[in-house]
Amino acid sequence: MKQKNAREQAGLLYHSLIRSITFAGIVLIAAVLGISIWTLRQDWNDTVRQSEETATNLALSQARQAEDTFLQTELAMREMQRDVESQLVTGINSRNLSQTMRELQGRLPQLHGLFYYDAQGKWIATSASQIPADINNSDREYFRFQRDNPRNSIHLGPVIRSRSTGDLVIPVSLRISDALRGFQGVLLATVKVDYFRHFYAYYEMGPKDVLVLMLADSSVLYARPMPDSFIGKDLSSSHLFQQMLQGTNRGSGQWTSALDGKPRIFGFARSDRYPLVVAAGYDTHSLFIKWMKGRVQDVSLSLALLSAIVAMGVFVLRQARHSLHYQLELTNLRDELSAANYALNRLAHADALTGLANRRAFDRYLEECILAADTHNEPVSLVMIDIDYFKRYNDTYGHVAGDECLKRVALAINAISLRGTDLVARYGGEEFAIVLPGADIEHAMSVAAAAVQAVRGQDIIHDSSLLASQRVTLSAGCASLNTERENRSAQLLIRQADMALYSAKQAGRNQVKSDESYLNTHS
Repeated sequence: MKQKNAREQAGLLYHSLIRSITFAGIVLIAAVLGISIWTLRQDWNDTVRQSEETATNLALSQARQAEDTFLQTELAMREMQRDVESQLVTGINSRNLSQTMRELQGRLPQLHGLFYYDAQGKWIATSASQIPADINNSDREYFRFQRDNPRNSIHLGPVIRSRSTGDLVIPVSLRISDALRGFQGVLLATVKVDYFRHFYAYYEMGPKDVLVLMLADSSVLYARPMPDSFIGKDLSSSHLFQQMLQGTNRGSGQWTSALDGKPRIFGFARSDRYPLVVAAGYDTHSLFIKWMKGRVQDVSLSLALLSAIVAMGVFVLRQARHSLHYQLELTNLRDELSAANYALNRLAHADALTGLANRRAFDRYLEECILAADTHNEPVSLVMIDIDYFKRYNDTYGHVAGDECLKRVALAINAISLRGTDLVARYGGEEFAIVLPGADIEHAMSVAAAAVQAVRGQDIIHDSSLLASQRVTLSAGCASLNTERENRSAQLLIRQADMALYSAKQAGRNQVKSDESYLNTHS
């Protein structure tokens, strides 16, 4: 009876162990899957945010480039406008005016041509070799606009095809008026669409990514890599014009492109001077495929870990009849799982490229330092670091070389003399941060200077840098929350360090500034 009871108890224990192990295995697999999926999702969201920032910066730079292009054109036209209006009383000298136009066109590569038409639309002067006969431009949109609008303002019209050469051009027009503001004709400059086509071709983009220059009324001036049939397309019903541009002049987001119906991650910017909008869009599907290829190793490690867990569970189940052996295996399993969780936790808080702490670890540690500083009435300092002209470095040498540069910079910063409580982290992109608990602003400035000097010592060639050294350099901003300041927070400290970093960049880069120097400069 005792043996039977023992066998029953052993059987009950065995089945109880089976159920416990099975349940624990399912929970463990679910936990690993959940952590892996959450980590991948966060990483994808970070990738999307970085793409939005990149698209916004690209759109902003192209908006400024377009502004410069049309500003040069406007200045040339204003000069001709003064000449033409001064000759209205004495009579227009077509030959001299045409010669002036040819000289101005020779200085501005974006120009297709310069023209002056009288109040009836007749050609009076042109930068072309000769004035074509029997051509009248009074039917053109820009001519009607200037005739009907007495304001002395530049007008950018939709793309037209030149009647003299057949090229696609963007008309830029000015009204010619007499002393009584009466209409005396139109001064026209035509900007080559091919100028923007060639300029946009310099940027490395995927075959399904787009870069679009538009008028503020939603008419397309040029769209890369779309064919010329997309020029002039009305995008007024697009998400960009219906919603995004209603509340801001620049920004980013994800929506389906009105050009070809493909989902993209967009950044956009509206020109402050001219009625122009630039949008840059990265194909979402292509970006996701590229992102997935970069995560094959992470997924493989997760699958390998799951496989190991399943195999180990089967092994433990087979040994469940032997209680002592089972307890030993269970202890080993628990230790291995703890190690695996610890490894996953380390992976979740380390930057994959540089090996430094990542943004998540930085945010958590900074909050902990500020709480500890409040408890012990100590200061907390922060150094924000940015690689000077890093986008130019990527554009010149490529992203693979850019990644190597980031690694070298990270190693150099991490190798400077720091305390055991200090934390060096990759803040994002080409930005780094150093958290200095218990340190005042003087100590933070010395640490920042050491980091700047350490990267200078790397002597990394940067031919596209705008600095005279033509080497990779750093700009750094320092801020400190001292014990006398109220309402101390991580956001406040980051904002102050960012302002100091901005001050260092404004002062010429390759240097260190504190938040106090920024306030003194901008007060």
